[in-house]
Amino acid sequence: MNPDINELCKDPLFQLNLAIWLAQSQPSQFFYIYPLFYESGLNIYSIGPLLALPPDVRRLVATENINCQDVVRPDLIVEAQGKKKLCILECKSSSFGPKSSTAEQARTLLVAVPIISEVLGVGKRGENEGLLCYFTGSNNTELIERTLEVLEKEIKEKTNLESGNYGCFGIKPSQTSVILEYPEKVKIFLNLAKDSPVEVINLEEDTDPRPLYFIPYDPNIQQTREEQEFGRRVLFERILSYVISKIGGATISTSITFEAEELLNSATFGYYEIWEDNEATKHVRKLVKDFLNQVRNAINEPLKESINYEPQKGWIFNLKDKEAYEELLKQLQKFKPETLDLSKMIEPTLFNNMEN
Repeated sequence: MNPDINELCKDPLFQLNLAIWLAQSQPSQFFYIYPLFYESGLNIYSIGPLLALPPDVRRLVATENINCQDVVRPDLIVEAQGKKKLCILECKSSSFGPKSSTAEQARTLLVAVPIISEVLGVGKRGENEGLLCYFTGSNNTELIERTLEVLEKEIKEKTNLESGNYGCFGIKPSQTSVILEYPEKVKIFLNLAKDSPVEVINLEEDTDPRPLYFIPYDPNIQQTREEQEFGRRVLFERILSYVISKIGGATISTSITFEAEELLNSATFGYYEIWEDNEATKHVRKLVKDFLNQVRNAINEPLKESINYEPQKGWIFNLKDKEAYEELLKQLQKFKPETLDLSKMIEPTLFNNMEN
């Protein structure tokens, strides 16, 4: 599936994974994505953290009728200079106005930025500097910045609270590359290694420009149905590949247990560990359980009996002898995630919380 590049630049999951790639160490001459954040000394602090304003600030904004959210969950936080500077990144497919529901989230983030150290619990109020940045398609940056200006003015006039620094990263295609644009104030705050604009991905004809996604699927990111199904398929393919690889290296006879956390860390290259969005991570754990159920159902009898699920433990593969082991591997390798109903909704059950 080769996506339209303009639409891809507006896709929040692409934006999130691009931001993570920007912070990866890569060979200086053969990188696929220019590691702007890494070259600028920025690291990933957390993915999807839950932020809450301190009680005194929450009371003040409520008293002055500032429409904020009790809690807010930005997409990503990056850090610079040993957490002395922290940048909240929020991915957006489109712009939004001051009266929209999205503006409530933006107000909360603007109020949180100046006291980011207290909000994150990494220091006293004012000990760390903060910045709010939106990743978005480049045609949305002016409108978002205009909205943030209105919200900043409203916060200052009604509360006298200091409003946080903000800016936008605009993503757009050229004929030969995907370009990242940002204002000078963002470059200065983050001490970015290059002036804007920066070519971050070189485009090749008839080649899907999406990089390998660290997070292939996030249920809380709004995407088209096609993109969501593609993300689920990639997630399942990685999990199945990991299961096959680990079983393939086992010594007979033995049993191998796969925990959901192990499988999801393998599928996200370790980023599941710092993915703090509990709602999203519970959802993907349910997806993993349902996927492995479908894998088990596709295995022929009596091999099916060698695969069992135990709550609080995980999926157990019992490898009793060489013949059964080889046949199980053969059947696992034949299983194709793209043949599944990738639009299937996973409903919660009575025992979800116990199992998760």
